[in-house]
Amino acid sequence: MSGEEYKKWVDEAYQYIEDVYDRVNKLEHVNVGSTQYIPKLEGDIELVFLGHDAHEGRSVGMELDITNAKERFYKGNGNPIYWRECPEWKIWNNIESAFHHVGFTEIMDNNYISEEILKKTIVTNALFFTYANDKEKALAKKLNTLLGSDIVNECMKRTGKLIFEVIKPKMVICSSCSMVFEPLIKNYNADIRYEVFRLEGTRKKVMRCEYNGITVLGIPHTSYPVPQVVAAFVRDTYLGKDIGYSMSNLATIPNGFVSNKTLFNAKHVIDLVTSNPYFQLTKIEKDDYSLSNNLMIRITKTGNGYLAVRHNNYDVQYPNSKYDFTERYRNILKEKGWNCDTPVWLGTKLIKDYECKDDEIVTKIVSEINDIVELVNKDY
Repeated sequence: MSGEEYKKWVDEAYQYIEDVYDRVNKLEHVNVGSTQYIPKLEGDIELVFLGHDAHEGRSVGMELDITNAKERFYKGNGNPIYWRECPEWKIWNNIESAFHHVGFTEIMDNNYISEEILKKTIVTNALFFTYANDKEKALAKKLNTLLGSDIVNECMKRTGKLIFEVIKPKMVICSSCSMVFEPLIKNYNADIRYEVFRLEGTRKKVMRCEYNGITVLGIPHTSYPVPQVVAAFVRDTYLGKDIGYSMSNLATIPNGFVSNKTLFNAKHVIDLVTSNPYFQLTKIEKDDYSLSNNLMIRITKTGNGYLAVRHNNYDVQYPNSKYDFTERYRNILKEKGWNCDTPVWLGTKLIKDYECKDDEIVTKIVSEINDIVELVNKDY
């Protein structure tokens, strides 16, 4: 990594933070801050641990203070050696513990990542902004919603430039496939192809790509215990061992999500859809989301998985024809291959009816929902 190139990148990132200050300042519990550990600015970097955001909020009524934001890119806000003394900070402790238990001796010193490797490791986040609110869960998804897709995507794009053009590490480990790995790759360069695997012994997926000599891995978020098979996947990829992963211990998902009967899982598809950064609908309850002022959409694993649209205030005592724009809505859905002959719903579509390549199913569903939102809202 070149210190001069890093300084140039930081100046540009800080300028962007200033550009969106007025907008972000209005968001409750949103703060600024990305880098958490950066031991040096010059020389080779071995590993980058990349999270979504640092989960550091601000109190209601406080102004967003960005005066220290630039300095933080150079100093971070801590050291992994001291994070070990905080058992509640599981994001780091879980990954170190997992590496220890799979015998990742090449980077470990007893129970912990060695100081030699830490000197060549950067811990940072994909977004320049953070969010924390004790009353809420799913903080990363909430932050995406608050910031909006334009800010999220711009941060991802700039972080991609940081990794591939400035830091140039041996390996990047993304904590979360759907919230970090995929949006990072797609916003930096949508032409980069990546592999998706289902590891034996866990229903969680992992992802991998190599670009400009840099290996990038996506693993389940490390706020949860890291399965040993996931830690072994990271270890073996780092060491260049068994890169192919035989079918005996790995169910390969070529170029994305598999929709065949042996691996297809409606709940998994729905989880990927609703956690996708481009999925912006507000949740009403359980499986229901607001589609427009008039409409709601149900996205459910019931019956092997389907999507269904109806009026917000639908009452089974009245026919759909009683409600405004019924025929227009049905025509919109019919054009996209939805079944519009059911009495309760304006239209329904089975997940298995999305006829597209395996790696496109989630993107296809999210894109179609967004198209429907745009079309139905033209009535207002």
